[in-house]
Amino acid sequence: MVLSSDRRNTRGHSGRAFTLVELLVVIAIIGILIALLLPAVQAAREAARRSQCVNNLKQVGLALFNYDSAYKKLPYGTNGCCTPPGTNWVTAIFPLMDQQNLFNRIDFNRGFKHANNADEVKQIIPGLICPSDPDASRPIMTRYAAQSASPAMGLWYPVSMGPTQMDQCPFCPDRVPSDTNFCCQGNNFGTNAGNGYPAGSFAGMFGRTARAMRLAEINDGLSTTIMAGETLPGHCQFMGVYSHNFPLSGTMIPVNIMESAAGTNWFRTCGYKSLHPAGANFMMGDGSVHYFSSGIDYRIYNNLGTRSGKETCAIPAS
Repeated sequence: MVLSSDRRNTRGHSGRAFTLVELLVVIAIIGILIALLLPAVQAAREAARRSQCVNNLKQVGLALFNYDSAYKKLPYGTNGCCTPPGTNWVTAIFPLMDQQNLFNRIDFNRGFKHANNADEVKQIIPGLICPSDPDASRPIMTRYAAQSASPAMGLWYPVSMGPTQMDQCPFCPDRVPSDTNFCCQGNNFGTNAGNGYPAGSFAGMFGRTARAMRLAEINDGLSTTIMAGETLPGHCQFMGVYSHNFPLSGTMIPVNIMESAAGTNWFRTCGYKSLHPAGANFMMGDGSVHYFSSGIDYRIYNNLGTRSGKETCAIPAS
């Protein structure tokens, strides 16, 4: 005999379970929702990283402007190739970037590669790192200076030499549009010893020399002259905070020309670039930051790199 309460319990457990087809449909719907939401989440994260990158550039600019205000000139780009004693432009502004203690510990009477500075050059300075680069999680570069030096921090925000031949042809890769091939043939917009220009001169706001510029010497207008931009130090073995060779870049190499492991110029493509979508951030001489597309007209890009080229050009829309 079944009691009435038992009959109620029996009826309560008679609900139908999900079939396999229904379960698969639910899983498919969840998968579609994730697929729709994931790009939006990734875009939001990249927007946040790009915003942080812009802020980093502005802080670099603020330190440079404060240096100019204090010393009536900008710091020089570097005081020569390789291992001379003294500062480069990055270390010169350390005290203006809340890095006074690090500045005090560096032995500037020795080169940055000297054993006296081995610990200091491995100090991480977050404000000099672009968060969109996977190397941001490992900013101490072990391939710096052709693997001939101790590990040191890379540099994501080099100042600009403008349309100045950076060095020798390997620093301008072959796989660029044909209209830019002349950058390794001496027919450049900028300065090139042996092409009628004195060695050590430069067309932008900074150079590979101890020549320091004053903001008053930027005759093309601060708002239309590139002061600094972003790069990927993993693509240039000389691009380091403590480099006496390349703590700077130039506009000779088009935006976002990337390195290739199969190429002959491994770790020597030292132009401006980023892993933001299709472009990179640049800071002008007035401190404003703009996003230049990788498709920016090459001549406009170089015109924006000169400090006194007398060109008339406007910053292209982002």
